[in-house]
Amino acid sequence: MSINTDASIARRMMRARAARVSALLLGGLFVGFLLLVTVFIEYRRAIDWVDHTREVISAVEALQSALSDTESGERGYLLLRDPGHLAAYEEAREHSRRLLDSVGSLTADNPVQQDTLKALRALTAQRLDQIGEVLRQAAESGLEQALATIREGKGASTMAEIRRLTATMRAEEDMLLARRSRHATILELLMIAYGLLFVTVMGWLGYTTVRRLERDYQAERAEGQALAVALQENRILLDEVNHRVKNSLQIVANLLRTQALRHRSQEVRQELLDSSSRVLAIAEVHRRLYGEGAVYDTVELSDLIRSIAENAVPSNSDRGADGGSEPAMSVAVGTPLPAPVHTAVPVALIVNELLTNSYKHAFPDGRTGTVRLDMEVDGDEVHIDVTDDGIGLPEGVASSSGGGFGLNTVRNLTRQIRGRLEIERLTPGTRFLLTFPMKPGAPTQA
Repeated sequence: MSINTDASIARRMMRARAARVSALLLGGLFVGFLLLVTVFIEYRRAIDWVDHTREVISAVEALQSALSDTESGERGYLLLRDPGHLAAYEEAREHSRRLLDSVGSLTADNPVQQDTLKALRALTAQRLDQIGEVLRQAAESGLEQALATIREGKGASTMAEIRRLTATMRAEEDMLLARRSRHATILELLMIAYGLLFVTVMGWLGYTTVRRLERDYQAERAEGQALAVALQENRILLDEVNHRVKNSLQIVANLLRTQALRHRSQEVRQELLDSSSRVLAIAEVHRRLYGEGAVYDTVELSDLIRSIAENAVPSNSDRGADGGSEPAMSVAVGTPLPAPVHTAVPVALIVNELLTNSYKHAFPDGRTGTVRLDMEVDGDEVHIDVTDDGIGLPEGVASSSGGGFGLNTVRNLTRQIRGRLEIERLTPGTRFLLTFPMKPGAPTQA
């Protein structure tokens, strides 16, 4: 048993350590989960910045394309004098201005790009004014004047400067795109690595938990089997103790009975027989504690009282030569009721004493009659009623202090089980009503 106790303590300590390790792992996983959420939020921000940078690059490219469209509209009108090219020019001009506003709002957080955009706005306005002047000259002064203005090269130099500025903005955005893409890639790899780590740790934790539970189950099963063997051994020992106590009590009762039968004094003889009967009542309790399927701390009270009643009937030798016929016995016992030993022994003695008292005093001189024993359960109370139709108790015996050794023993045992004893004189006979509390409960199996 000590080895099993040590094993149980060691297993509880191991469980406590495993619980602490699991708590630390779960705490670490929780902190890691919070970090993962933070990394994911940062990753989404990085992706948004990548998309934002690409949008800026697309806007810069569209601006340069729109300015090229204004030049194409200029050349088409000069060559073909088609008013449709003027409409294309006007549309490309408005588109260029909208693109400048869009690039401005997209790069509002970048001072370098804002400075470049400021110069680009000025050059774009200048270039659009130059194209507009050429188209006005072509309409008012003729094609030659317009071509002469173009040959001066101011428009080409302005456009070259515009291309240089857009290339500068594009290079700045390409650099930002590379840096932000690299940052997003690193965050993505971090999330993948943490996901793999999370799955690995959770798998290891689940595997070790299952293994630990399996080991605990096997250890507890082995311990349970050992406890079952020990309990069976204890039950055998307890049965043997009860058996020996019962045999010893029966030997004592037989010795008292033998001594009573040999004694010349009728008074001493009766006292020895009464003592023998009391010892047999206690032996009956121990007899019921021994045997197959017995319960080590409870006794079936109804069967016990029925057996006490049967054993209390005096034999002819006990009644003497002039004893006459024995009184009739009537037993009415209710449903089975398990009772603890500390209650069953006093109740057995009380019932034995009351029945012995009725047989001994209620029917003197060979009188016949009936002794009735009833037991019933009312809630948490047990009522045992012993009634006879004999000559009745003498005056004063029914008082709280009246009667001999047997009746006073009954009163003391009644107080021991916290009960109450009522004595009623009948016409004819006497009634003893014993009431004591006992909550019904499931017996403890050995």
